[in-house]
Amino acid sequence: MKPLALILISLNLAACQTFNLDFLKPQQEEAVEERIPDDPNHAQLYHLMKANRARMKAENPQSKLSHKTIISELLPGEQADIEIELDAGQHYTLFANCTDTCHDLDLALTPSDNLRQTVAADTSGDTPAPVLRYTPARSGKYRASIIMASCHTASCQYSLQTYISPDKPPVK
Repeated sequence: MKPLALILISLNLAACQTFNLDFLKPQQEEAVEERIPDDPNHAQLYHLMKANRARMKAENPQSKLSHKTIISELLPGEQADIEIELDAGQHYTLFANCTDTCHDLDLALTPSDNLRQTVAADTSGDTPAPVLRYTPARSGKYRASIIMASCHTASCQYSLQTYISPDKPPVK
């Protein structure tokens, strides 16, 4: 090869190394990873919780989870009590879901300092997905009670999501 050609190639390579040419690379969007659980019961709860989120966003785009999502399991007739802190004047929606092995799941909300006073409940029966909407008059600790009224297997898995809807109450 001729010395002049080698010099020109060397200069071109040096120029490419000197300048950042990253803008020439095709831009790739960051992949959104949606991991559906392997366990069929968890996968079913995942889809139900995703539907709850879509419902809340449709009702009020500013809605967001206000508490950590609970996923657990109960025996038929068993109850789980979860203490949550609620702020006065804020609009909350609680969703409980259970898998298709569950026939009836109930949900009730009581102030932690007066467990005899139910402030909201969905115990209508024959629903695996009760929903509560509540705007507390006073801030404080409340107890969300999930009752596995009917389960077709030895135990049933459930989830509890608590959403807050700023500025306006969610649609009833």
